[in-house]
Amino acid sequence: MESELANLKLDCSDPTVRDLMIEKLLQHFKDYHPLPLFAETDLQGNILYANEEFIRLSKYTASELIGKNINILRSSRMESGLFTDMWNHLKAGKPWRGELQNRAKDYNTYWIDTFICPVLDESGNIIKYWSVAFDITSQMLQKDKIEAFNQDVLESLKYARRIQKTILPSKKAMDEELNDYFVLYKPKDVVSGDFYWFNKTIDRIYVAVVDCTGHGVPGAFMSLIGYNLLNQIVLQQHIHRPGDILTELHRQVRATLRQDEDDALTQDGMDVCLCAISRFGEEVEYAGAKRPLYWVHNNQLIVIEADKMSIGGEQMEQERVFKTHILEIESGDVIYLFSDGFVDQLGGPQEKKFSTKQLKALIENNHQESMNVQKALFNIVWKDWRGDGEQIDDVTMIGIRL
Repeated sequence: MESELANLKLDCSDPTVRDLMIEKLLQHFKDYHPLPLFAETDLQGNILYANEEFIRLSKYTASELIGKNINILRSSRMESGLFTDMWNHLKAGKPWRGELQNRAKDYNTYWIDTFICPVLDESGNIIKYWSVAFDITSQMLQKDKIEAFNQDVLESLKYARRIQKTILPSKKAMDEELNDYFVLYKPKDVVSGDFYWFNKTIDRIYVAVVDCTGHGVPGAFMSLIGYNLLNQIVLQQHIHRPGDILTELHRQVRATLRQDEDDALTQDGMDVCLCAISRFGEEVEYAGAKRPLYWVHNNQLIVIEADKMSIGGEQMEQERVFKTHILEIESGDVIYLFSDGFVDQLGGPQEKKFSTKQLKALIENNHQESMNVQKALFNIVWKDWRGDGEQIDDVTMIGIRL
């Protein structure tokens, strides 16, 4: 559309030619909008002519507009920089397009999508300006409503993030119980479907990484359910073996979401890597729901496979029971708990998943470093792999030197 205005390099001094050009120009723009607005101003912006649609929308009469400066319609809400840019273009002989908020005679405002172009005489000198505009008030009002709604949603999500952060273990609490460890936590969205859980009893320290179905708001709701149930099962029901904890967690998630009913609204669930570290012996108990545990023992990486079933969701078997694995550890051993967001991240030269193979190699090559160094290194490797691509899932990893 701008090209029709940009090519106005004809002699418009003849009134007949001028009127014919305006008529053809507006007829052309009616293919885009049934009621185009048209105005003609001199080099100082004084209005020389305005068509009926322009006058009607302004709420002024023709006699009240003609001879007045176009600034009579300028809304105080418009930034001055916009008009500076407009006049810089026009004085340089270039067309300009922008969205303007004007003020009508009754002080109500309206929005127009405006095309302005210099009109040249036969010698190429600018003699006036023509503008064709379209009323976009309804679209802009709808846009404002959408932006306001989006802002409300964003503020709600930010508040939800603050709530979610309060359920995550504090660094102080973990520092008091764990000597050398790291937490790598990278939500995909404002709120996360991943969470990590930490608690303690007289004889055990509990650590878990939990990957809830989905990410963002749905995952965050599930994370609140999982967090509260884990605390209840361990601290109130006094169930302490990881396999028994996951068995009970599965039962309670299904009960909470009423997933055993025929009209269940959701079959969401969570994958879990849960460890109980003994305070009085050299052992770690582990149970997993689709999330393995990586254990570096005697400088060898050992993968402890999880049970191939999730917490919650559809259950076809009579009873879902999770197994407890007991690891006889030595000083200096390292365990890694993680969600699938790290290994599933797309990137690299061929836009492939990072893969468990690369993660294993990363751990094997760097497990002797301090846990803080490992965290920084893992984060760099993950970012380099992702590059400019989108983060596809929440990422959570915990490493603990025992």
